[in-house]
Amino acid sequence: MSTRTYPLIVIGMHRSGTSLVASLLSQAGLYMGADCNSHAESDFFRELNKEVFRAAHADWDWPLAIGPALDDEALRSNLVSHLAGACASKAARAFAGRRFGRADLSAREGPWGWKDPRNTCTLPLWLQVFPRARVVNVYRDGVDVAASLVTRERKRAGRLHNPIRSSRCLQPDLAFELWTEYVEMSLRATENLDPAQVRDVRYERLVAQPEESVSELLEFVGFDPNGERLAPLVEQVDAKRGFGARNDPEWMAMRSARSTHPLMQRLAYGDAL
Repeated sequence: MSTRTYPLIVIGMHRSGTSLVASLLSQAGLYMGADCNSHAESDFFRELNKEVFRAAHADWDWPLAIGPALDDEALRSNLVSHLAGACASKAARAFAGRRFGRADLSAREGPWGWKDPRNTCTLPLWLQVFPRARVVNVYRDGVDVAASLVTRERKRAGRLHNPIRSSRCLQPDLAFELWTEYVEMSLRATENLDPAQVRDVRYERLVAQPEESVSELLEFVGFDPNGERLAPLVEQVDAKRGFGARNDPEWMAMRSARSTHPLMQRLAYGDAL
């Protein structure tokens, strides 16, 4: 009898808590790859997502070009074929490692998945490769995300040859705009999925109510959220994590300017937290 399982794909805007969620899942027993970096991202899947971005002439901080690429039937078909082929090829051993025992991820047994913020944009393709994949969609207050991005990118500004630096995210308004693009894509990509296939994770609730939030996440993945498994994970969550910018005047000005934005209102982030 086959015990084939389907992946869990973690999506969400950069700086929204996807690394925290992926780390918790990995510690709980979800296989996230033999090639994970310090952000709990598999190099194998991250590079595949980058290939899709390059084919669409997009980048992580300019993602909207993905839309026209996915709307083109021929290009979309080629991209899906490429992703499926890579996941069934020897190259997938980079992700599989010795633990998998075989490279073909379509025949993977046991709980597994991967995290990459770019999944937010490429999810429609991955759902064609793995139609029964489950999705964890992590989202966070757009003003906090923008502030975090600006802080990070201003530190990188002097490193002109850093391939991941973003001039767009040097300005709060543009960083906030990027947040809206990612979140809107995540909502569109998941709105028609079976509710049992998607778990939305609100970052603020995760850090404020870690025991309840982590327990729900484990149940969604298929793990028994018993005390022995749950307690060490809850201890990993810092309730003060990621809110250091809230005393900054620039953050407060952005909060005032963006509180009425439709997406902030839709996600109940319109009022100061």
